[in-house]
Amino acid sequence: MKMIKFKYWGSMLGVLLLLITLTCAAKKAEAEDKKALTKGEFIEQLSADKLMKDKIKELVSWTVGYDVSKVSKVKLTPTITYVKAIPKRMPPDGNTVLEIFASVYDPGGPENIAGVRADLSPIGRLANTKMIDEGSYGDRVADDGVFTVQTNVAPKTTLGPKEIPVSVANNRGWLARAKTTLDVEKNPAIIDVKFLPEKILPDDQTLATIIVEIDNPGRVEDLKSVTADFRAFGYTELLPLRNDGEGGDVVAGDNNFVAQFVVPSFTRAGDYRIRIGASNLVGGYIDRDVVLKVTR
Repeated sequence: MKMIKFKYWGSMLGVLLLLITLTCAAKKAEAEDKKALTKGEFIEQLSADKLMKDKIKELVSWTVGYDVSKVSKVKLTPTITYVKAIPKRMPPDGNTVLEIFASVYDPGGPENIAGVRADLSPIGRLANTKMIDEGSYGDRVADDGVFTVQTNVAPKTTLGPKEIPVSVANNRGWLARAKTTLDVEKNPAIIDVKFLPEKILPDDQTLATIIVEIDNPGRVEDLKSVTADFRAFGYTELLPLRNDGEGGDVVAGDNNFVAQFVVPSFTRAGDYRIRIGASNLVGGYIDRDVVLKVTR
């Protein structure tokens, strides 16, 4: 009987020792696995935790990047609503006035705006030019949030599109940037040509009208001449088009140039090519051929 009890307890002791041995081996293996984790693996496991995910989502927007408003709970940065140049096409003459406008807003109010600057170096002027909102020097209304600068394009500026950057800084040190594009050109552009009526009947007395829409770099008043070649109808000189509210012109000083003409009764029916030409004070020139239809 004693021998049986001894064997029983001996077997139980063996099982217990085996369990202890296996437990120690598992803990050792687990410890070794933990030691083998790299920093990246540890961060990955930590980031997978739901609490950490929620915190990350509060701080980061994956569409706009780091979101300061989630941290500060208030918007700190100024904004530029728009930047525009008037006119959009400018000659490099060092004379024609260019106006640049920037609409600026700051959450701290207008008094929190430290300054608004325009980089005019692409058109040969200062790279850090101050813009004002004082109701003077071209600025329309004081303290309306629209900052203005008047300038011109330097004569040596190369032709083509130029980007004009604008920046605003506030008293907290936050900065915002925006830009507009300006086209530096010499030549005027012929936008549209119309004949009234569209089909002309040969008649020595009935007046027809030609209307030419011109886009001149800078000011429309800097166009030197706009002409139409009607010599196919017996005219001895180029016919000048007017923009003074006279001779069939409806509105003086707009972009539409007008002339009235007659087609002689001996003119045959057909399509006649009429050349339109336009030149300006800075030496720019453009011409375009259009078709006038004569019917009987």
